[in-house]
Formats: sequence, C-alpha cells, structure tokens
Amino acid sequence: MYGIGSLVILLSAGLLLQPPAAVAADGRDGEFLYGFLAGRYQLVGKGPESTATYAGRVTLARGDSGLVVTREIGGRSVTGSARVETAGENVEVLRIRFAEAGVEYEETCLIGSDLDNYARLTCHLYRPGVRTDAPGLEALFIDPGGR
Repeated sequence: MYGIGSLVILLSAGLLLQPPAAVAADGRDGEFLYGFLAGRYQLVGKGPESTATYAGRVTLARGDSGLVVTREIGGRSVTGSARVETAGENVEVLRIRFAEAGVEYEETCLIGSDLDNYARLTCHLYRPGVRTDAPGLEALFIDPGGR
C-alpha cells in the first residue's frame, strides 16, 4: 500500500512533467490561442449600464497582429481588433477593442472551451477609462455551421 508521502511525490512529479502552456508550444507567444479562437460565434449579451439584451454573430479571423473582429448585431456590422493579453495573476485573456457609433469599447474575455473542445468566451464589455458598476456582459459560443 502506498502512503501519503508516495502520493505527494507522484503528484509533484506529474506536475513537473506537464508540458509548458499551450501558447508557448510553438515558440510564438499566443499563436496557438489565435488559431484556437479563430472562427464564427453566436453572441448573446447586454450592454454596459443597460438591462436590454441582444443577440448576434462575431467572427474572429487571424490578422497580422492578433485577430480581426467583426461584430454583427441588429443588422449593423462593426470591425475591431483582438489580442491575447495577460491580466492579473498572469491569466491570459482575449482583449477586444472596437468602436460603435463613435464610441470606443473594450471587452476582456476569459478563454475557455465547450465539451467539444471549441473555444467559448465570456466577456465584460466596457468603455475604456470610464468607471462603471454595471459593465456589459457577452458570451460567445462557436457557431457549428461557421467553424
């Protein structure tokens, strides 16, 4: 029978043998995540300082320095940019920036995956430099027909 000391040694060895973070796997910071995130998404959300909800589509396409973002909501389309950035505690997030009707917006998205291993994003939407107690919320789910 193995004792608790053996279990600790096995778990420690397992952690040490784990490969480095996926973003460093190909030697170019973020390249893996950009490939993982690229695709067409279904969007559900609510705007900052609002309770009104909306739905639409978002396309993330690889660009020269990150991702090109196209948001289609309510018959209107806006284009922006996105980059993988590091937030507190060295957590990698997707930072999306775009302007709509002359107003600059930014959103910080946690990067996750669904049960089929496609990207899923949950985001706080806000105006940069403007304090708010009610940021917008958006969730992006991969569009199975648009992948």
